[in-house]
Amino acid sequence: MQVLSLLVVFATTTVAVAALHGIRPSLSTGSLAHRSAAKAGICIKVASKEKGLGAFATCDLKVGDYIGEYKGEKLTRRQVQARYWGKQAKNRQDLTWEASRLERGQGVTGNYVLEMKDGSFVDAEDADRSSWCRFMNHATEGSNPCNVKAFDRIRANGDLLVFPQFFAIRDIQAGEELLWDYGPHSDVAQSWNASK
Repeated sequence: MQVLSLLVVFATTTVAVAALHGIRPSLSTGSLAHRSAAKAGICIKVASKEKGLGAFATCDLKVGDYIGEYKGEKLTRRQVQARYWGKQAKNRQDLTWEASRLERGQGVTGNYVLEMKDGSFVDAEDADRSSWCRFMNHATEGSNPCNVKAFDRIRANGDLLVFPQFFAIRDIQAGEELLWDYGPHSDVAQSWNASK
């Protein structure tokens, strides 16, 4: 029931770093990702110079509390291979997608792509189409800083939710950064990505 692995997810030093050629663009605080954080009572702010932005609890949370959903564009393996990995030729749809992202100042790095057990992918790099969960940074599961865990299929009111769902795995104090384990490839994301 756990999420397979996060391909590449590191926040860099600032949100004003660019997307094309390895640099991220600025993110509007009016983006869906920022608005969903405000609605959920999550504070998005600079976590550190190394990590960039992070997500912080604004109230105490108990173990087992629902934290949020990792929403973004659903992509196929072919789309990810063409758009991010260079393993497939980009078709017209891929080129249109890329142009739209760049025109809107969104990234095309692949740094927020999560692979699901069913072989599909969730891409939360586009802040206009993703939830605030994209801002959660990494901590190794089992370490004290790791306080959130992702599950890829949850039943709620009879509905099967397929986007990754996050839950508190220990009590979390207000002001504490929300951190989860990106998976076994988080520290070698670029080289692992290239080998796919």
